[in-house]
Amino acid sequence: MSVDIKKYLLSVEKPAQYLGNEVNSVHKKEFKANMCLYFPDIYEVGMSNVGIRILYSIMNNVEGFSLERGFSPMADMEEVMRANNLPAFSIESKTPLKEFDVLGFSFSYEMSYTNALNALDLAGIPLHSAERTEDDPLVMAGGTCMMNPAPVEKFMDFIVIGDGEDVMPEIARRMVANAGRSREEKLMALDGLDGVYIPKIHRGKKRIKRAIVMDLNKAEYYDKQIVPYINIVHDRAAVEIQRGCTRGCRFCQAGMVYRPVRERTLENNLDLIGKTLDATGYSEVSLSSLSSSDYTKIGPLLETLQTKYGKDNLGIALPSLRMNPSSVEVAEKITSGKKTGFTFAPEAGSQRMRDVINKGVDEKEILDTAEAAVKAGWHTLKFYFMIGLPYETDEDVAGIYELAQKVVDLCRPISKRLQITVSVSNFVPKPHTPFQWAEQMDFSEMERKHKLLRELFDRKRHLGLKIHRMNTSYLEGFLSRGDERTGDLVEKAFRNGAKLDDHRNTSEMWLSAIEELGLDEKKYLGERSFDDELPWDVVDTGFSKEFLLRELKKAEELALTPDCRENCAACGMKTRIAECGTLIADNLK
Repeated sequence: MSVDIKKYLLSVEKPAQYLGNEVNSVHKKEFKANMCLYFPDIYEVGMSNVGIRILYSIMNNVEGFSLERGFSPMADMEEVMRANNLPAFSIESKTPLKEFDVLGFSFSYEMSYTNALNALDLAGIPLHSAERTEDDPLVMAGGTCMMNPAPVEKFMDFIVIGDGEDVMPEIARRMVANAGRSREEKLMALDGLDGVYIPKIHRGKKRIKRAIVMDLNKAEYYDKQIVPYINIVHDRAAVEIQRGCTRGCRFCQAGMVYRPVRERTLENNLDLIGKTLDATGYSEVSLSSLSSSDYTKIGPLLETLQTKYGKDNLGIALPSLRMNPSSVEVAEKITSGKKTGFTFAPEAGSQRMRDVINKGVDEKEILDTAEAAVKAGWHTLKFYFMIGLPYETDEDVAGIYELAQKVVDLCRPISKRLQITVSVSNFVPKPHTPFQWAEQMDFSEMERKHKLLRELFDRKRHLGLKIHRMNTSYLEGFLSRGDERTGDLVEKAFRNGAKLDDHRNTSEMWLSAIEELGLDEKKYLGERSFDDELPWDVVDTGFSKEFLLRELKKAEELALTPDCRENCAACGMKTRIAECGTLIADNLK
């Protein structure tokens, strides 16, 4: 069965997002098993996700298996679908989600959980795994958020934790091998795979090892990336030049759970970039990584790209640059004279707090980098900070303004056009970080610190202030460190009407759900005991709890931990991957 949406397309905004015949999209007629990979947000957000691009390419290379995509419909399309009893469907063939063998959700943001429930509801698939029958697909979840699977456990038949390049094609192969068998038999066929958590089998019985791709150079290429018909958030080719980060920032979940650092060789990166540009026709490529400027061959990579593609005016985006003047030199090489804005992420205003979080950058480096950027022709600077970090004082919060004002005083004589935007987020302690036991700010504390900042920045010339919404940060705290009871919150919020939270204001629906369920704020946002069993302890990340506790103690003592490449921090990864710390381009010839 195919859902006929043609006659409705002219009545909705951006109809091209539902067509599904983009350049490099895959349309298989014959297969033994199939899956819809559903990104629980709108098309222009989901199609910017590098993970979706990787999995779409490599899983469609599995013989006998077909992978299609799904995205959350925008409000106008959902209204049409519900009014006309149209079920949720895949983009490529318009097949109802209910007719797939597997429906997989990719979660990179906790607030998208209700979007997944909305997709199940639109598809006519029971929300709870326990209520599904042989007429329903296996429903799975993956993505960074699954480092704590507890909040979505009751909705999922299985959950994939960690890197997908090895485990997801293996799941596809096992689905093909077990085509026609029962749901139970298919689930049992996945038992024992690294990274696969099956709640009905594993809950309370075993820890699940995070799936880890040992060598990115042996992973399949994903050069035939889909080229959308409409503009998307990041409308360009994307190549992950390395995975992981060696800096060890104590607030950063991604920096912890994507250990160890694994680089592609210079040759392989150039080959993948070249094939991707040829297959897509894009004139811009993003060299993605948690810390792109830390790639050991970043200089030769950029120089070679400029030599090879300079005449074609290839745009190069480096999403993550280290704060030092050499990063400005790198940025100058890739701008081709176009200087829109330069972004910095000091994370904390005072040196004391930067030492607490192990940021590894001092005030002089920040000021020198800003000065170098302005001298190089950037007039718009953006700074990212957090408030509510462990051991923070009001003086540390005020340090955000003081640092920004020092940049103005230093750089204003260089450029009269200087404009600085300070963006402040509210810290949410994440699982598998040294701060996972820390207390999160409640509403009153957020309001107080926001007021302090607004008063400091009030009517200051050349300085703008943006603060992340309190309600969203508050809810992220419930969801990121939640337990199975948080699943009740997700479901109740969905029943209250919460969905597409980033595109509409649904916070009252969530807050009402918290009140209706009688959830204790302190249980979810309060400080956790070191002796407590945590909901996410089911996940074996590869590093130890003892390492996290050591890092928390060092945070309290304002002690820095060196870059992993300089000195091993004994996090425990070497017990899983002995080559940890050496998987860099120079060693992978």
